[in-house]
Amino acid sequence: MVLSARQFPRGKILTCDVCIVGTGAAGIALAHELRNTNIEVLLLESGGIKFEADTQELYKGEVVDPYHHGPLEHYRQRRFGGTMEVWGGRCAPFDGIDFEERPYVPYSGWPISKADLDPYYKRSHTYLELGEYSYCVEEIFPDEQVSLIPRFKTRNINTDKIWRFSPPTNMRKAYFQVLKGAHNITICLYANCLKLETNRNGNSVTQLRASSLKRNEFIVCAKHYILATGGLEVTRILFLSNGVHPKGMGNDHDLLGRFYLSHITGDACLVKFTPWGGDIVWDYEKTPEGVYFRRTISIRDEAQRNHKLLNLRVTLTHPSVADPQHRSSVLSAAYLIKRFLANRIPPEYNKELSSMTPFHHLQAHLTNILSDPVDLFRFSGKWITKRILSKRKLPSVVLENKSNIYTLHFDAEQSPNRDSRVMLGTEKDIFGLNRLKVDWRFTDADVKSACKSFQLIAKELQLSGAGKMEIELESLARKIKDTGVGSHHIGTTRMSSDPSQGVVDEDCRVHGIDNLYIASSSVFPTSSYANPTLTILALALRLADHIKQLY
Repeated sequence: MVLSARQFPRGKILTCDVCIVGTGAAGIALAHELRNTNIEVLLLESGGIKFEADTQELYKGEVVDPYHHGPLEHYRQRRFGGTMEVWGGRCAPFDGIDFEERPYVPYSGWPISKADLDPYYKRSHTYLELGEYSYCVEEIFPDEQVSLIPRFKTRNINTDKIWRFSPPTNMRKAYFQVLKGAHNITICLYANCLKLETNRNGNSVTQLRASSLKRNEFIVCAKHYILATGGLEVTRILFLSNGVHPKGMGNDHDLLGRFYLSHITGDACLVKFTPWGGDIVWDYEKTPEGVYFRRTISIRDEAQRNHKLLNLRVTLTHPSVADPQHRSSVLSAAYLIKRFLANRIPPEYNKELSSMTPFHHLQAHLTNILSDPVDLFRFSGKWITKRILSKRKLPSVVLENKSNIYTLHFDAEQSPNRDSRVMLGTEKDIFGLNRLKVDWRFTDADVKSACKSFQLIAKELQLSGAGKMEIELESLARKIKDTGVGSHHIGTTRMSSDPSQGVVDEDCRVHGIDNLYIASSSVFPTSSYANPTLTILALALRLADHIKQLY
C-alpha cells in the first residue's frame, strides 16, 4: 500500500511494528527482507517517486571548506530510491584488514569481522546484480594465466583483486512494485522525519514526528525504529531529537557527528610499463555471468602492516582529457563535451577542468579530432551500444595507450579523525529545524600513507623490471591534498561494543536506546578504500535478520 503524507490531517497517528525512515539501498533492502512476514512495516520517504526541487532543497546546509567538500544537496537524492537513482555501480567488499584494530591507525577496529559480513555480502550481490561473490581474478578464471601486469609477482603488491560493477541497479524500479504489493508493508511518501521522542528515561523511542511540506505534522508510533536516511541525514535527525537527550540521541559521549570520513581519490602518477610476455590488461572485462569488472593494484595486508599504511586501491586510466598532448581524438572530444557541460560537473571533483579558461587549447583539441575521426567514430558506436542502449552499462571511458603509459587513479582510505565532523548549523529549513554544518578534514598521515603506498608500488615495479614511475613527492602530496570529496558519508555514528567509543553497537542499535537502529555508512568505524554501497547493504541485511529474531 502507498500513502501520501500530503493528504494527512494534522495530528494523524500511524502505528506499526517497524518504522523504517528512508528508502535508499538500506531502507528498501530492509523492507524487502521483512516483506510477507507478520511484522507490520511502515516505510517513510521524504520525497515522491520523481525528483522534486522543493524536497531536495531540504538537504542544503553549510560547508566549512567548500574547496574540498561539495554542497550537501549534491550526490544525494531525496526521493524513493534515494541516491541509488544516480550511483555509478562500482562495488567491492571491505578487506579483512579494514575490520581489524591496527595500532598505527587511531580509533580503528570494528566489533565485527569480515567473516561476520561475508554471508550478507553474498546476499547483497543478488540485490545489486553483481553475480558471484568473488573479487579475485584467480577465482573467477581459475585456468587463466593472464595478469594485469604480465609476470609481475611480488610479496607486497597484489594485482589480482577487482572492482565489480552493478548495471547499475535502480532500486526504485526493481522493488517499488514488489513492496507496494506486500500485505505487511505501507509506503508513505512525502513524509519528512522531524525528530524522534523518547520516554522520560530516554532509553526507548515512543514516537516519531513527521510532516509533509504542507506543515501537517503527524505522528508515527512503532515498536522499533530504523534510520536509513544516509550518513548525513541520520546524524542530523539524531541531533534534532534532543527532547530528553539535550545533545542529541546517541551523543552521551560527544561522539555523534564526529569522525566524519570519506575517501581520498584522484589521479596521481604516470607509469611507463615495460611488460615482457604479454600485454597490459587495461580495459574492462566481463565475468562468465556478464558482469563488468576491472583489475586493480593494491598493497597486500601484511605489507600494509609492515609499512603502517592505510588501505588503497589503484586502477589504470588515461591521461588528463584537458591536455591535448595525449593526441587522442576520443579524449579531445570528451574534453570539449565536458567544457560545454562544465556547469553540471561538480568543481570539487574536476578542479583541473574548472580552473581553466573556457575551451583551453581549443585549436589543439580540434586538431586531435580531425587527425583521427575514424577512431572517434568507432568509439562513439561502441559507447552508444554499450553505455546507452545496454541494460548492463559500460561503466566509463578507458582507452589503451600504445606507448604503455598510464595514469594511476587511486581510491584511498582516510584515517578516523575526531575533529572531522558534522554538526547542526545556524541556518533553518522550512520546518524551522537547523540545517547541517559540515567540517570535513583529512590529516598529514592520510597524505603520507598514500605517498608511501605509491613509493612502494614504484619500487616493486622498478625491481621487477615491469615498469617505471616518476614520483616527485611534493607534487604527489599536493595532488592528494587537492582531492575533492562529498559523495561518501561515513563514520558519524560509528560502531563500537563500548558506548564510550561509539554511537551504535554491533547490531547497529543506538547505545542506551533499546528500540532505535541505524542502517547507514555512518556506522562504519573506518572507511576502507571501497565505495560504501555494498557494505551498507550487507549491514542492512544483517540488521533485517536481527529484527526478524525479535518477533
